[in-house]
Amino acid sequence: MGDVILGVTDATGAGAREWAVRRAEALGLALRELLIAPTRDDVDRVAAATADAEILVLPEEHGHPYRTLIAHAHCPIAIVPDQRSSDDGAPAVAREGVLVGVDASDVSARALDFAAREAQRTGQPLVALAAWEPVSVGTEPGLDLWTGPMPVDLTEATAGMLDRMLEPVRAEHPQLEVRTRIDVGDASTLIEDASRGATLTVVGSHGRTGLSRLLLGSVSERVASHVGSPTVIVR
Repeated sequence: MGDVILGVTDATGAGAREWAVRRAEALGLALRELLIAPTRDDVDRVAAATADAEILVLPEEHGHPYRTLIAHAHCPIAIVPDQRSSDDGAPAVAREGVLVGVDASDVSARALDFAAREAQRTGQPLVALAAWEPVSVGTEPGLDLWTGPMPVDLTEATAGMLDRMLEPVRAEHPQLEVRTRIDVGDASTLIEDASRGATLTVVGSHGRTGLSRLLLGSVSERVASHVGSPTVIVR
C-alpha cells in the first residue's frame, strides 16, 4: 500500500488536510504533499506521482470537478469539503454510513469493494444506493405516438442487480451492516442528496482506455463537483 498524497492547490483545503492526516495515521502510511498548479495544466506530472499512491486527497474547489486529474490518476481520489455549519449557525447534522452508488459495471464493483472495506474499518454501515430512470418512448415519422416515460417499473430488476453486486461483499464481510436503497430518478442527484448525511461517499469512474480516459461518467463527474461529504472516486 502506497502513501497518502495531499494535493495542495490554491484552495484553503483545511478539511482535505485533516482528512488526509487522519487517514495516513489510521492506516500507518506516510503522508506527502503534492503541489497542483491552479491551471491544472500539469496533469501528466500529477498522474505519474499517483502511480504508487494509496489515495490522492484534494480540497473541494467551489464546484470544480477535477475532471482531467480524476480521469488520469492511477489511484482513488478523495475530494473533501471543509466543515460547514448550517445556515442558522447550528452544527451540521450528524452523519452516518458509507454511501456507495451501485450499477452493474466492473468499476462499480471496485467502488463497492472500496466502500465495504471503509465501512468495516470505520465501524459504519454500508449504504448501497441504486437508481433507475423511466425510459423515453421513441417515435416513428408520420406516427402520432405519445412520447414520455414508459410505464415500466424497474424496481425489481434494479433490486436483483443490487443483490448480485452485494453478494461478494456479504461473503467477505459477514459482520458488516448493509443497507440498500433503490430510488427512481437521476442517479447523480440522488447520490448528491444522500451524501449530505453520509460520513463518506464512494462512486466509480470510467476506465483508462479510449475516450473514457479523458471523460468521467456523468454520475461521477456530477458527484465530484457537488460533494456533500468526503467523496472518493474509484477507478
